[in-house]
Amino acid sequence: MSQSLTSSFVAVSAEEHQLRQIVDNSSAVIYVKDLDGRLRLVNRAFEQLFKVNSDRVIGRTDHDFFPKEMADVLRANDLRVAQLGHELEFEEQVPLGGGVRTYLSTKFPLFDSGGRVTAVCGISTDISSRKSLEEVLRFVALGVSAATGNEVFEAIARYMVRSLQADFAFVSRISDVGPHCLTTLALYYGGKLHSNATYELVGTPCAEVFGGSFHFIPRDLQQIYPSDSVFAEFGVDSYAGYPLFASDGRPLGLIAAGRCGPMSDRDRAESVLRIFSVRAAAEIERLEAEASYRAIFETSEDAIFVHDIGTGALVDVNPKACRAYGYSYDEMLKLDMDAFSAGYSPYTGKEAAGHLARAAAGEVQRFEWHRRNRDGSLHWDEVLLKRVTIGGIDRILAITREITQRKEAEQALRASELQYRAITNTALDCFISMDEAGRVLAFNPAAEQCFGLSHAQVLGHPLLKLIIPPRFREAYERGFEHYLETGHGAFLGKRMEVVAQRSDGEEFLAELALTQVPGDEGPRFICYLRDITERQRAEEERVRLEQQLRQAQRMEAIGHLTGGIAHDFNNLLTSMLGYTVMARELAEQQYDERLGKYLARVQRSAEKARDLIQQMLTFSRGSRGKPQEVALDRLLGDFIRLVESTLPATVELHTRLDHDLPSVLVDPVQLEQVLMNLCINARDAMGSVGYLRVSLGQEHLETVCASCQQPINGAFVTLTVSDSGPGIEPALRAQIFEPFFSTKASGQGSGMGLSMVHGIVHEYGGHIHLDSPPGQGATFRILLPPHREGCVAASPAEESGLYRAPLRSSLSGRVAVVDDDDEVAEFMGELLEGWGLEPTIFCDAEQASQQLCAEPYGWDFVILDQSMPRLSGMQLARRLLASRSDLPIVIYTGFSDALVESEVQQQGVRALLTKPLDQQRLHRLLQASLGTPREGYKTETN
Repeated sequence: MSQSLTSSFVAVSAEEHQLRQIVDNSSAVIYVKDLDGRLRLVNRAFEQLFKVNSDRVIGRTDHDFFPKEMADVLRANDLRVAQLGHELEFEEQVPLGGGVRTYLSTKFPLFDSGGRVTAVCGISTDISSRKSLEEVLRFVALGVSAATGNEVFEAIARYMVRSLQADFAFVSRISDVGPHCLTTLALYYGGKLHSNATYELVGTPCAEVFGGSFHFIPRDLQQIYPSDSVFAEFGVDSYAGYPLFASDGRPLGLIAAGRCGPMSDRDRAESVLRIFSVRAAAEIERLEAEASYRAIFETSEDAIFVHDIGTGALVDVNPKACRAYGYSYDEMLKLDMDAFSAGYSPYTGKEAAGHLARAAAGEVQRFEWHRRNRDGSLHWDEVLLKRVTIGGIDRILAITREITQRKEAEQALRASELQYRAITNTALDCFISMDEAGRVLAFNPAAEQCFGLSHAQVLGHPLLKLIIPPRFREAYERGFEHYLETGHGAFLGKRMEVVAQRSDGEEFLAELALTQVPGDEGPRFICYLRDITERQRAEEERVRLEQQLRQAQRMEAIGHLTGGIAHDFNNLLTSMLGYTVMARELAEQQYDERLGKYLARVQRSAEKARDLIQQMLTFSRGSRGKPQEVALDRLLGDFIRLVESTLPATVELHTRLDHDLPSVLVDPVQLEQVLMNLCINARDAMGSVGYLRVSLGQEHLETVCASCQQPINGAFVTLTVSDSGPGIEPALRAQIFEPFFSTKASGQGSGMGLSMVHGIVHEYGGHIHLDSPPGQGATFRILLPPHREGCVAASPAEESGLYRAPLRSSLSGRVAVVDDDDEVAEFMGELLEGWGLEPTIFCDAEQASQQLCAEPYGWDFVILDQSMPRLSGMQLARRLLASRSDLPIVIYTGFSDALVESEVQQQGVRALLTKPLDQQRLHRLLQASLGTPREGYKTETN
């Protein structure tokens, strides 16, 4: 138990010690009094303030230290806190240092454990300086705020003396002599105002203040500035000055105060002068503004009237008003508003009083007024009435400008409108008239509809600024001015095309005819203008269609030429490749390795020629693909990986393939060829360094095909290939799809890549869109129509794996070959004979028709060339099938865009082959039709 009490006592002692440290380190005076008023505790600030140790004051009361009246007030405040039992705040005064100081005291009761008040604690803060400043502000509010005009400066000087207990104070501003001199606006000394004076800044303390900052000299002013005779005359020994600045930072002047003795309170002086400086600077700025206003008022070329806001009477007018109305200044101030009115409604003194009353209520008034001058003449004025404050007094300011000439022009304009209205209102073309200044006088309904401007909007305004685009306006204005000066112009009396502009900024092409007619008030100009936008569009459409037709004709002619060349080349290549293959077989049989190597090279060259011819056929649509319904995202997703493998590492490939797109009807292999060609072209255009982007999506486009020049409008599945190369010159875009046209160096390209793209895309009803801004790469967009339900894809012409027999399996039977090309026919004979067959060659289709139809069962197989004179292969096949419906017939062709294998098969022909001949497929067809080889025939292998 004893140990617990000891611990509690130690804890309490520690808390008291900490509390004592807080109290002693507070800057406020803290004390505790018991209910008898005896001091029980004081802090260090209390001891320092009263310069006494705590042991000398503990147990003593306020009456032991202060006068009875003050001690009674302090005791009463303590008792009130103890009685009420809560905190109270008091302003208390105590004598200190030869004067009286004011403290703000917060007092609150202290309670014992039973809740009874046992003492009162007080915390007091010195607010003497604040109270003194409040007294200064009271002086300012009483005197300065009520003053007006020059009285402001007098009040400032008087209250500066009173606030700082000074002997001398003044307000000064820059003198008219120059910035090196100041002129006082108020000078207060010896309890009265003195006459103002001008003094030089040099050698005075004011030189430190003007345009600078607060300057304070507590004593010995005359020793510091011995050349300042003014302060010496007044006997001033101390000085405080504060600069005055305008709101824009300009120095205006200064205010200053001084004493004949020393001045000690620098901070108080600076605070007081700062307060007065704001009002002084504002008043000086107001005087400057008033002086500027007066200068404007006196020199204005508009008539200006100042009315009393209550009565409406004139209190001031400017010289322009006197000259315009014909009265002297004194006469004007004696007249009422009826004297300045035309005398008929709405231009009477009563209506004028109504305008003034509305202006007095704060509503700005703008109106036209018909006035009467002293000589009785009537004139038109444009009037502005506005409530303003002039010299601190609310007034109504009226500004008038004569518009008699404008009103007369408007009246003349109305008369002119009556004269021309019947003509202009019924005209189909725009009819516009203007005066010699270019201002609009007439604007007919056709012009209103054309330009989107009403007659009221354009009347009296410069025509060129209304209907001519800004970039052309200056040239027309110069031309018009030149005509007015010289009488000669390039556009009068002639029809010409101009670019005009509607009110919404839309520009259009117009036909303009401008003529001049005489008028009573000077020349008038009549404009006849016709919107030729539709005519221009029709002409552009005609040019576009002609270009489209020429492009289509050129592409068609190139296609026909390409097809013809391909036919002849395919015939040559058929025998060339055929003999080469047979020669290689002989070389292998004779084990002549070198000859076989040479023949292999010949075969590769011929195959390259064959591929080139195939590309030509693709362009001319002579080589049909095998269309089928394809989902492009699945098809191209795998193929793009193959494309990427063909690109160098310096080309970055970016792909974006949208999914769930409509399917398209194309040959997948041909479409892959299109993508490969575009990517290779992009790679070469970039020099194998750059960005290549491939994307797949769906768009609705309205544009023109880059290759066939046909208009495009509809929804398409789009395959887009973009590169970061130099782009395609506009002059080359019409040629890039032509066969053998290439921008690459010789030997680096055949010029067939884009030709193939053109042929394949248009084969399936698609189009090509090209976007190639100069220097920003090229973007080819392949547009394919979505596949419609119900479209049937052509069936593949490939035979099934049932007929994949070795090329050199021996055959037997009689085969008729009909071909008008002797070399091809001779080759076919040798080829078939080498396979063990008995070929019969016909180079004349009519002769072959007679013999074959005469003995239809004498032949086991017939091979017909499609393109022959007088009788095509298909026509001959129909004759033969009419004689024998089961006769195996195969047609081969070097070029034909009229045959589709599925259609040929539907008519009874077994297959449609192309030249150069696919020997393996022909062998399979023969084997399927002729059966097993003859007995004893030796089978050869590859």
